[in-house]
Amino acid sequence: MKISSEQIQQMLQARAVKGAGKVQKAAPVDPVAKADGAALSVAGQDITKALSLISKTSDVRAEKVAALKERVAAGTYDVAGRDIVGSLFDR
Repeated sequence: MKISSEQIQQMLQARAVKGAGKVQKAAPVDPVAKADGAALSVAGQDITKALSLISKTSDVRAEKVAALKERVAAGTYDVAGRDIVGSLFDR
């Protein structure tokens, strides 16, 4: 079904719509006037700083590794199987 502009005008007039038939032009948009942008909130900036510090921190605790190496070399390193399983499930 095709609706003509005359039919639209008649319908608008029948419903007493003010300004029927008037077409308003959109204001021109200046592409330079507004630019898209993004800004981080304070919380976002804090998270970014924290992630940066974490990435610089080593995952290996050198002191603990050295102590364990000494115990293994001396033959005094003994861990119960129950402790190993417990540490696996704690993660």
